[in-house]
Amino acid sequence: MNKKVKIGLIGLVNEEMKKDVWGTCKKIADIGYKGIESTSFLFEGDVEENVERLKSIGLQPITYSTTKEELVSNIDKVIKNAKKIQVPHVSVWYGPTESKEQLLKDAKIYNQVGAILSSEGLKLCYHNHEHEFNTFFNGVSAIDILAEYTDPNNLYFELDCAWITFGGADPVYVLNKMAGRVPAIHIKDIKSANYPNRESVVFTAVGTGIVKTVESVEAAIKAGVEWVIVEQDRLHNLTAMETATLSYLFLKEVGLAL
Repeated sequence: MNKKVKIGLIGLVNEEMKKDVWGTCKKIADIGYKGIESTSFLFEGDVEENVERLKSIGLQPITYSTTKEELVSNIDKVIKNAKKIQVPHVSVWYGPTESKEQLLKDAKIYNQVGAILSSEGLKLCYHNHEHEFNTFFNGVSAIDILAEYTDPNNLYFELDCAWITFGGADPVYVLNKMAGRVPAIHIKDIKSANYPNRESVVFTAVGTGIVKTVESVEAAIKAGVEWVIVEQDRLHNLTAMETATLSYLFLKEVGLAL
């Protein structure tokens, strides 16, 4: 088993990219990152040229992000855009968990569109927050309902270890349980798991909070993950670039960064 993995980045340096997108990408690559998940900038201008320029810097585009609504209404556009930027994944970022009926309806949608994407060589990935782990119906969590009622070949999961932790679950347990269905994870850190809501969470650089970072990444590698993607929703005491640097260097120092 490979004990190291490619490290990517999402968000975090958005403000820097608004000022100098390619200079920021170069700085991210120089730190050691291998990919970037915030890919909307690639559609500004000549897409093919932008993708080649990104790759020449040393970064791979990782995913095309979309909504459940776009998956339903314009799957052809999703496929076209994902292929334009040469990514293996299409990620859907949020789903409500008000009722089991609603979850089953969403599972049916993900199953159907995931099958179409699979036939085109793309993996549909559902990205969690905390609510899928702390919402239960007859003792079964929302995330387990989505997993149970979808074909493993049609729906994969891009698991966020910090949100899993904040949702009251153990990311290591979840990753082991979902082995084979997790091509990518988000790794970020939080200062505590006891905040009243997601808006009050204090985020911090990877390795400086309470998330089981090393154990989670090791479990992810064992589970077949392709990418570990660093994220931080809100800055703490460091700048965005300092946070990106410290987070990567922590993963490198513990021997997990490829």
